[in-house]
Amino acid sequence: MAKRPRQAEGHEHPHGVTGGGVEKAIETFAEDLGNILGTTRAKAENWLGQRQNVAKQLEQIRDTASELLNQLTGTGARLAAAVGRGVRRGGKRGPGTPRKAQGARATASGVYPRKKFSAATIAKMRASQKARWAKIKKAPKG
Repeated sequence: MAKRPRQAEGHEHPHGVTGGGVEKAIETFAEDLGNILGTTRAKAENWLGQRQNVAKQLEQIRDTASELLNQLTGTGARLAAAVGRGVRRGGKRGPGTPRKAQGARATASGVYPRKKFSAATIAKMRASQKARWAKIKKAPKG
């Protein structure tokens, strides 16, 4: 390969920069870089400020919604708790809610104990149910 001829002082650099112009080009580059970084920083701070404002507004909306919900469900929550306990207006129990046991008939759960059938009664019920099924099976299908 052939060697490049050395540039004499005062002649132009292949990229258009003269010997004394290198320092000026570096200064111009540094100024441009500073402007770009400054602009970028300002935009980033602006975006962060906007984000903080949005977060504050969302917190205010959340708090307001929470207050309104508490106002709407304040009595509803008490009613729901009463329904969960099986209590109706006036202290009456609802359908399907067992009576509280009193005295010696009370159990651990506080309700009347379940009635137990004797073995003879269970045998009678079993026989009558078998008779019903036999009658149903003998009936003509139609």
